[in-house]
Amino acid sequence: MSFLKDIFQFLIVLTLLFAPVFHVQGQSAEQTFSGELILRAFQNCFPNRIGAIAFQDNDWTIQAGDETFYWAGGRLLPAPEKDQTSVYSPHVFEIYPNAVPSPDQYSVQYIEALRRRGAGEARKKWEDQHRGFQAALFDGLERREIESRLVRLEFLGRRITVHQDIAEALRRIDRTIRQSADDAQPNIASSELAAFIASIGQIGGYNWREIRGTHRMSHHSWGLAIDIQPAKLGTKSIYWLWERGRNKDWMLVPLENRWKPPEMVIKAFEQEGFIWGGKWPLYDNMHFEYRPELHEFNRLVAGDSGNNSSVNMPPKQDLHHIYPEDLLGQ
Repeated sequence: MSFLKDIFQFLIVLTLLFAPVFHVQGQSAEQTFSGELILRAFQNCFPNRIGAIAFQDNDWTIQAGDETFYWAGGRLLPAPEKDQTSVYSPHVFEIYPNAVPSPDQYSVQYIEALRRRGAGEARKKWEDQHRGFQAALFDGLERREIESRLVRLEFLGRRITVHQDIAEALRRIDRTIRQSADDAQPNIASSELAAFIASIGQIGGYNWREIRGTHRMSHHSWGLAIDIQPAKLGTKSIYWLWERGRNKDWMLVPLENRWKPPEMVIKAFEQEGFIWGGKWPLYDNMHFEYRPELHEFNRLVAGDSGNNSSVNMPPKQDLHHIYPEDLLGQ
């Protein structure tokens, strides 16, 4: 029975990821599954900012602030710009994996796709997403608006600047990590946490900038991401772009050769709605950003498959990185 659940869930996730072109009552698979489920995830995570979700003009729409945004293939465009899909890149919506994807499971096709995606010329072509929806969620579009909503706080012994909406979450993460590190009965986990805190070189928060080498604004620009950088890396890799400068097979660096925070630190962030960049194929192991809708999306997908736990990947399958041709044997 567990195997059948995995297979059913596997098929649902494939539909979400690849959205093959077929129609159900006049709606494409992308509109039926990806669009609605992701908008529901936003609605559940931001109930004070998100209003009604509806299917109109042959697309899913969502109310955020005083505006209606169209799904528009993941671009989340306001009504006056709903047809300008060629101008903006889609937002990043994905199954956030439970485990870190291991490069020893990558197919040859996927390795080459990552190599092309990480090339400098390819990155220069990454256009920005429309920022209106993000502005409705976090009260700001321009730099001055965002900076009026920033706060300073202490996090793991460093002063950082972040958006006010995530300040309490970061304070809870800080308490969780510190309390575990200060365990009255020291154990391996608490010793690892204490060593981790002591090893931190710097922690970065708000920084109004584009993602390096692209035209896209970073989550740091909203104060919704932090970078925890150790004082010393030794021989470990921490960021794919730094590694690419010295290693053409940067995507294949084994997990044990990458620096990472202790598992408990990662879990503490995830429980507060953050995702960890170490689970990205273009890995950024120092990076955490606030994306509660991705965790909620996983929960909704799991619920649709009759399983109320987080998404469980079938053995040996890395759904986050499967290409259709891998499944079809082409």
